[in-house]
Amino acid sequence: MKRILFLLIIVTVLGKVEAVAQQFPRASGPSPSRGLFGLGVVFGEPTGLSAKYWTRSSRALDFAFGASYYSDFRFHGTYLFHIDAFNAQRFPLYYGAGLSVAGKGNRTVVLGRNTVTRRGELGLGPRGALGISYLFPSAPFDVFLEIGATMFIIQPVGLELDLLLGTRFYF
Repeated sequence: MKRILFLLIIVTVLGKVEAVAQQFPRASGPSPSRGLFGLGVVFGEPTGLSAKYWTRSSRALDFAFGASYYSDFRFHGTYLFHIDAFNAQRFPLYYGAGLSVAGKGNRTVVLGRNTVTRRGELGLGPRGALGISYLFPSAPFDVFLEIGATMFIIQPVGLELDLLLGTRFYF
């Protein structure tokens, strides 16, 4: 019941955020100097590879895969909406929602006098993201800073916050 209530709250909040964002002009994505698909690196949670595919001038699919402090690997995919909040199309704000998967291998945990071996776990849950990027005007690069939150609803259950810094090359 708590999980269903949490998901309803997330859907309601995202709907309100979209209504407020309608007041801002849309940011521009792909340009002649920048392609639709970007590939690069990301540092933070996770540290690894980052990819972005622009589906429209203000919307994109964002992916990251890599090593994580909290788990052995982490993958997330997020559908992003970009807005031109500063009237400077090179600095779009973006927000979005998606899904995150995290995997943990077998671990030995000491609990008091007992030693327990935990089997591998695979976490799954909805993810929200908010960030800002800089789109270089004459080069096919971007740099971004993003915060995200994932509510894992399948083992291990819990809320994880992310801070990401990355760059991508577009072709």
